Amino acid sequence: MTAPVRTCAEELLYALGRSGVEVLFLNPGTDSAPVQEAALVLADLGVPIPRIVASTFESVSLAAAHGYWQVTRRPQAVWVHVDAGTQNLGAMVHNVLRDRAGVVVLAGRTPYADDLQVPGGRSSPIHWQQDVPDQAGIVRSYAKWTYELVRAGETYRTVARAVQVAGGEVPGLAYLTISRDVLMEPGGQTTAPTRLAARPVGPAMAPDAVELVSGLLATARRPVIVTTRVGRRPGGSGALARLADAVGCPVVGRPEAVNLPTDHPMACRDPARSAELVGAADLVIVVEADVPWVPGFVQPSDDATIVVIDPDPVHSSMPLWTFPADVSIIADGAVALGQLADAAAARPRAARDVAPVNAEPSPRRGGGLNADDVMLALNEVLRPDDLVVEEAVTNVDAVQRLLERTEPGTLFSNGGPGLGWSLGASVGIKLASPDRRVVAVVGDGSFLFGVPTSAFCLAAEADAPFLAVVLDNDGYRASRQPVFQLFPDGESARRGDAVATRFRRPPDLAATARACGGWGETVAEASGLVELLTRALKVVESGTPAVVDVQLTPSA
Repeated sequence: MTAPVRTCAEELLYALGRSGVEVLFLNPGTDSAPVQEAALVLADLGVPIPRIVASTFESVSLAAAHGYWQVTRRPQAVWVHVDAGTQNLGAMVHNVLRDRAGVVVLAGRTPYADDLQVPGGRSSPIHWQQDVPDQAGIVRSYAKWTYELVRAGETYRTVARAVQVAGGEVPGLAYLTISRDVLMEPGGQTTAPTRLAARPVGPAMAPDAVELVSGLLATARRPVIVTTRVGRRPGGSGALARLADAVGCPVVGRPEAVNLPTDHPMACRDPARSAELVGAADLVIVVEADVPWVPGFVQPSDDATIVVIDPDPVHSSMPLWTFPADVSIIADGAVALGQLADAAAARPRAARDVAPVNAEPSPRRGGGLNADDVMLALNEVLRPDDLVVEEAVTNVDAVQRLLERTEPGTLFSNGGPGLGWSLGASVGIKLASPDRRVVAVVGDGSFLFGVPTSAFCLAAEADAPFLAVVLDNDGYRASRQPVFQLFPDGESARRGDAVATRFRRPPDLAATARACGGWGETVAEASGLVELLTRALKVVESGTPAVVDVQLTPSA
């Protein structure tokens, strides 16, 4: 296919589109000028390129691209300004690593030429200040692939390679740097390749591994499956349900996706009961779970057989991942579960009592308004196909126990430790699912970490409205609790507070949305919560982002 491209920047945009990138989240700077000009030139020529969405902060852009990936499993792109913009990606880079999300980050770098007669050469003092010895080193520990495009003639194959690696079987961050003077070089190739780089298909279990694990399942008396995110894989939730039904096996684990529908009889939603099942199991099958249990609180017995199934079962990016494994298998979790379900259906299973583990949840009652009240209210207003973006942090157990999600692909979480993900991710998820309602359930600390002014500006710019329901527990509860745990008899515990974890003058979170053209209200009582959430969703349906700041009754 021939495209009338003249510069490397024009080739870059065209190559991104040809490689399947649909959205480029752009944080412009002095280095992006050739890309900005190329976008208009190509639009006038009718050349297809990704949709460009302006963003005001880089971490929000990366969270949005990450959210888009979770829905589509297609890598999207983010443009950041040299080293400073790369640093602003912040903890969202960590989430991409841990969640194995496919994203391409394009970063400008300071021009090489210092002669103004060279197009794009250095023209400001900042071009010397931003020249650092190892710009890619900022993300090297978290990136799957880093490279610099130094010649316009390599644009097509370099971009295709970045997208291919980002979306590979173990996806990750592809980080590509390009200097401004290279972007302004004449296009090196006007005919795009007709054959695109294929993304690899996930591996299946070897036949002998299927025989081994299905045999263990057939003879086990107390098996349990641990997973956190296999529901992210296409077909993962259905395959897990078939296997759980076939062998009568409980499924436990923090839900980072709809691994089993919440109404499935073998979905254990209570964290305490889950710990009991793992501790009593004679067979534990861990499928795509970074941290299957926390050894200080629970672990399988010494007599239990432990099987780990994962595209990277040794979790090589974690230096001290030392969970025991008697059997370790490289495989796509969804594919492997489907194989095991087929094998289990053809085998007699051990004689044992199989009782449902999905007991009716008991909401925690008490004075005031708590997270359980919010989950019950959400159950009344959410549709089965609404998309919920979870970043509840210390209230995640309420989400796990009570929030009803019965359709696969309707629950998302960051899959990593970087707080501030959900607001930007909600924009990306809405862009990938324009006909669905998106609701973020987020703690007040995570809301602030998410750069809400930037996130709501992005939502408006992208026409991607969503509702943020803030579980506002008065500051950083996640940072208070460790103080109480480590010093149970200490001064902090005696006072019921810890230094620097509460705000003397907390911000008006609902007003944050209003300041960016959105809608926001605050509530501190359970009565009227359903009506308020219903009203907020109608606002979102009308095209306006919204915030409901739920001020929970203070607790430790």
